[in-house]
Amino acid sequence: MARSEDRGDGVEGPINMWVADPYFKTDEKIIEAFNYAVANGCTHYFPARGFDGHVLHRAIAQYYLDDMAVQVDPLGEVCPTHGAQEALSLSVQATTRPGDEIVVPEPTYSAFIDKLEAFGVKPVFVPLLEEEHWKLDIDALRSAVSEKTKMIYLCDPNNPTGSVCTRAELDALSELLKENKTVSLLIDECYARILYDGSAHHTLLDDRGLLDQLYVVSSFSKTYAMTGWRLGYLVTGRRNADRIKHLSEEYNGGVSYAVQYAGAAALARCSGSVRSMIEELDRRRRVMLGALAEVKDVSFETPSAGFEVFPDFSAYSRHTVRLASELEEAGVKTMPGVKYGPSGEGHIRLVFCAEEAPRISAGISRISEHLRARRG
Repeated sequence: MARSEDRGDGVEGPINMWVADPYFKTDEKIIEAFNYAVANGCTHYFPARGFDGHVLHRAIAQYYLDDMAVQVDPLGEVCPTHGAQEALSLSVQATTRPGDEIVVPEPTYSAFIDKLEAFGVKPVFVPLLEEEHWKLDIDALRSAVSEKTKMIYLCDPNNPTGSVCTRAELDALSELLKENKTVSLLIDECYARILYDGSAHHTLLDDRGLLDQLYVVSSFSKTYAMTGWRLGYLVTGRRNADRIKHLSEEYNGGVSYAVQYAGAAALARCSGSVRSMIEELDRRRRVMLGALAEVKDVSFETPSAGFEVFPDFSAYSRHTVRLASELEEAGVKTMPGVKYGPSGEGHIRLVFCAEEAPRISAGISRISEHLRARRG
């Protein structure tokens, strides 16, 4: 579908509500830091003379100390990775073997579900409680843990629902881990700083007694509009970290130092641009929510974090792959909810990070018009 195509609403081309890529410019301070490192010799296996080889490790540890009052050992417990994707993959590989099980509260991040098939690991899905704002069902999680369970995966803040775990939910997970010492918890915190309406994100890294059972993953992609830089990290206990570092080195030799240097600059110097981006994202979120509220027989929970809204379209169709295809033909690219787990069926994920507010309004109008026409 060509971008120049106008569907009679004054808006050109297809409207992107499917890729959670924040279409904001990477902060110039990050780009300048990268260019400085490259210009001063950081183009080899190791950083040039005069550069701190662990600058990113230290910056990550400082972030946790400043923002969460959590102490992390920068050299022993922090692992830079090629995006959160590598961190998630290495965590699974370090913890499981084919035939093992990972308990997965869902709906959840679709790419993680896809990974498990590649590793020969069985996902054991546990539905989130949609009627309670997508809360964890702790009793169901406890029942899902078996002798084959090696890990629980938690996307918090959640993609696609935008829900954020309460302190009480995390405390309940902590107790579950203490009851099951051979089970690890992999927490995907990529949206931890993109919060709305006064929401707060909590972490289990403040419990040092759990560290050997925790794999906490984050990314620079969402918070700093750095999706193309491929930079993430993992925080875990020292023994786990040693294993992760070994695997990472065997696969790809580690993350480019110039990119790490840029990431350290992001953490240390770019809080202002992060705040500005979140303010604009919040404006777009409100535009999308206001428009969706006018669509007949579509319900949704207000997201407290992230880039996504996850409306329920089941009054129109329970087959969201088909419905998403129809919406693309109508000029709006979306993601079918079933991609995020069985409980996602009947829902469609819509992102508000990739288009400006007028195009978001036009996109919801196109969806509404298609649904009306569909019903006749």
